[in-house]
Amino acid sequence: MDKIIDFGLFAERLAGAADRGRWVLLREVQRELGYEEPGGEPLITRQGEAPGFEPGDDVPAALVEWWDWHGNSFAYRPRLYWTHPHWPPSAPEAFEQPSDDEIRVIMSEYQYVHQWGYFVSEAEQWPDPPVWVNTSDGWVVQSDSISEFFLQLAAERLPAHFWWTMRVEREHVDDAMVDRLRANYREMGLPPWQEMATDALSYGGPDVIIRHGRGPGADYALVVHARTRDGLLQALGTLGVEWTDKDIQSPGETPTPVEDLPAFVPAADPRWEVGSTSAALAIPTIPQVSGPEALANHTASAADRDATVVVAGDAGGDVHFWTVDGSRSGSRHLHHAPVTAVTAHRSGTGVLLWSGDADGVLRYWTGSDVVARVPFARRRTPVTALASAVLETGPAVAAAWREGLVTIWDVHTEARADLRLGTGIESLALRADAALHVTTEHGTTELRLDVNALWPDRDFFRRVHEVEWDGLRTNHGPGYEVPDLLTTLTTGDEEAAQKAVKRLYELLVSKHAENTAAAAAVPFLAERMLVPTNRAHNTLLLLIADIANGPGAERDAVIAALPSLRHFTDEEHPGNIRWAANELVTICGS
Repeated sequence: MDKIIDFGLFAERLAGAADRGRWVLLREVQRELGYEEPGGEPLITRQGEAPGFEPGDDVPAALVEWWDWHGNSFAYRPRLYWTHPHWPPSAPEAFEQPSDDEIRVIMSEYQYVHQWGYFVSEAEQWPDPPVWVNTSDGWVVQSDSISEFFLQLAAERLPAHFWWTMRVEREHVDDAMVDRLRANYREMGLPPWQEMATDALSYGGPDVIIRHGRGPGADYALVVHARTRDGLLQALGTLGVEWTDKDIQSPGETPTPVEDLPAFVPAADPRWEVGSTSAALAIPTIPQVSGPEALANHTASAADRDATVVVAGDAGGDVHFWTVDGSRSGSRHLHHAPVTAVTAHRSGTGVLLWSGDADGVLRYWTGSDVVARVPFARRRTPVTALASAVLETGPAVAAAWREGLVTIWDVHTEARADLRLGTGIESLALRADAALHVTTEHGTTELRLDVNALWPDRDFFRRVHEVEWDGLRTNHGPGYEVPDLLTTLTTGDEEAAQKAVKRLYELLVSKHAENTAAAAAVPFLAERMLVPTNRAHNTLLLLIADIANGPGAERDAVIAALPSLRHFTDEEHPGNIRWAANELVTICGS
């Protein structure tokens, strides 16, 4: 956990926000609340909402800036908010306009009970006008500006996803508890949040935000959010709130931890042999081509193994490439931070270009007009080196992060191997014979990789990705989430595996409608049950059992897999596993 953040001082930060730029404080607060900027492309854009619409004088400049700003967490992850955007700004639905002006709505509450917007007359006067909200008393001011509204919306929504939370119902909150709230915590300087008749005022303290719902519609008079469980318990003790473990909601998402590794020291591992510790650096020489030398703010460059393609990155986040024969070139804005490393390799008749940045985002590009919207990988520390090559198994890419972790992927299957080599890595080089050259300030070390040991689940990944999941149905639409969840089950991270099982349960278990993705997933789920290193045995077996309750081919798929799973009823297995296996046998009727 980073240093303690005192949200009791938020009012002072808010007062100075205008002098620092319109979105600086919002970006800081998003990160403090646990949101990590994912990189890649936004899921929604104003052009996507209304293609070709050009804002006029009645659309505030701040609203246009918010839509186009790459730090906009709503545009990248709208499901964090459960609200509906309005672009272009529109007249209120089911609510009267003020008699002497017009409202333009910019956001609606998820059930469309409340709508937030601005007065046209104020938009014509100021680039960042106040935001109003409809209440039982008519339209009232919600936030002093559009930029403050989106800051307040983030403070309302994000803690429930990333922090520890307890909600205290009205009947359990008395005047003495409210007095303790006011005595120990400070108002954050934001206007009361108006939604569902809650009239909620926010208070802050060290690593804690407390919302006091004062209106008649507030189901919870207090909502306490804290960055840590201990911080939450301390706040509950200060307020005098009684609690049990079931009252406390843990974070729905936790940030990927940064590795705490020592400096790189060559060491043997079952996945590689240490070769020469003074190996010659195997990075391909960059040929002379027109273009890179004229590139402004150049930060990184590389060539493919045969020196036919040159790729470069710059401080603005752009990636450029040139073929040596002059037949092709191109540029794309792929990053929102300076590019720190690039690599390229040819695969068949095409080329793959990889780039990493100072925010830890890894992206790839074939030089075509189509770029994957989502980054290939991301960590919370800068990418320091990249390398790629075509191995006997196919294309592979290796990335080093400043924390000392090196990850190597089999590109076709996305099977990965994490090598905790240590910090200080300055460059990587990967040869076709699977030799990885690691360079630090002390020299270059050759690691001779065993690809079978490196990716023991590669064949599983390949077979998972051969299924056309997008054409199969889950409880929530096409099955595009399923393959990544199945491959997550191969990780040694128990928390990640358990979260994957939970999400698969939401997608695949249905007693009423046939779930074609479930039928296709069952053989893979059963296969993971037979892997001793599986970290989610009990919940995974229950998932398979509950899929068997489905009305279609998914039940037949489970029955077909039953012979390989029946042995989990034997006494040699733990009690929870035997219980789950007996449930499976019972449900299957045998």
